[in-house]
Amino acid sequence: MTAIAEQTITVEGTPTRVLRGGAKSIPLVFLHGGTPGLTPYCSGAHVWGPCLERFSKEFEVVALDLPGSGQTPFTPAGMTVDALAAHTRATLLALGIDRCHLVGHDTGGLVALMLACGEPGLAMAVTAVASAAAAPSGDGVDQVALAYPLAPRWQRSSQRAAVESVSYSHHHIADDFLDACVAAAASQPHVDAAARIAQGANAESFVPSIMKAKSRLFETCRNQGVPVPAQVVWGTHDPFATLDSGLWLFRLIAQKQRATHFHAINRTGALPFREDPQAFHQVVASFHDGVAA
Repeated sequence: MTAIAEQTITVEGTPTRVLRGGAKSIPLVFLHGGTPGLTPYCSGAHVWGPCLERFSKEFEVVALDLPGSGQTPFTPAGMTVDALAAHTRATLLALGIDRCHLVGHDTGGLVALMLACGEPGLAMAVTAVASAAAAPSGDGVDQVALAYPLAPRWQRSSQRAAVESVSYSHHHIADDFLDACVAAAASQPHVDAAARIAQGANAESFVPSIMKAKSRLFETCRNQGVPVPAQVVWGTHDPFATLDSGLWLFRLIAQKQRATHFHAINRTGALPFREDPQAFHQVVASFHDGVAA
């Protein structure tokens, strides 16, 4: 990613890794998904891959390693959706960003939506990408796509198998992506996150925080509505959540926020921005331009 520079800034005492670059504009801020120490492929800003450079030709782009992932350790507030949203807000303000378009994948999509609802002055718009975390949960059937990861966990072969299992096409699983996943697995934030999971911290904090955040989001959708234009982007072959789940998330937001869009990207799974970066760029860039205009 030649157009993107890496930097580490200290945000309220927490060293935070940031990828930033591109043309001067209202920034696109990318928030990755995944549950640190639990998701079988190690997430971080690196999951956005080549799409960051593609966007940087037209816009300023910012991608964060959220606490517990990549090179960013846990914050003192711990691991909850609210803590991730608060840290994102503090990081953007520390970077001098007071207006942006939030783009969140999976859990990052829920974080982006909660931040947009709580800070409409900061968020110009929000895009939720394959955000099973934000979508209605239905009957709570267990998700089995990543239930039985290849052993030993966190090795290159195991992470490749995990990414393959959530993808429709495997052509995007390049060596540099796997290198970044392996490096993230060896980082201290991931080691600490895995230890917390082993101690049951995930069941005690993060998972309940997702359900609480969903409840608040759906209440907002029913009452005053999401206060900024919103977009939902989904892969047609997402193994985590059906296309209908994405449509229901769209319907919930659109009932009060008229400037809501839905886009399905054909023949992609849970990582549509990697599997079809051109189509992803088209729908997000067009939405960004429309809102800015």
